[in-house]
Amino acid sequence: MRPPGTELMDLGVDTWSAMKAEERLAFRNTLDASYYRYVDEFYQLANDCVERYDAATSRHALWRRRVIVGTGIVAIINLLAANYSLSQWSKNILPITAAMAALALTVFANLESFYNFSARAQAYRESRELFLDAARESQLVWEVYVQPFDDQARACANGAELYRRVIAVDRDLRSKFKELTKTKDGGKGAASHGN
Repeated sequence: MRPPGTELMDLGVDTWSAMKAEERLAFRNTLDASYYRYVDEFYQLANDCVERYDAATSRHALWRRRVIVGTGIVAIINLLAANYSLSQWSKNILPITAAMAALALTVFANLESFYNFSARAQAYRESRELFLDAARESQLVWEVYVQPFDDQARACANGAELYRRVIAVDRDLRSKFKELTKTKDGGKGAASHGN
């Protein structure tokens, strides 16, 4: 199977110049709207990554507090269990309580490690930067190489090339995002996007 566009004619500046200004402007306006859907989506995904970063950071802090408090409780119970001056009944209750608290602490520590909210937050922070950089760069090149030329042939030729590039950037970003969230998020956070 041939890749899309292999038999298409390259529409260079000469081809676009042969068309009417209204045709070029209509094409450019349509392309402008399609192009900015990608740019807007890059910005939206960058914002989504901020929200996910904040949520993961908050969850990480919650689990860390649980582990820290649990460690303190286990230490207190062990201290009481080690004190032989307590009454006979406490010699049985306190060691059992200490073992139960240690078990709960082990479960909390393992859950914290399993959820790995700290690494998730970092993955979303890195992803946000990727999306934001892509959005800003895509917006800039459009404003420099397409918008100033209005209905001229150069605007159409540049616009078509930049649209091809933004699709490639989108594909590349989705791949990078999946890789970042797969390795640091257990594959749970990969969001799909694209037009």
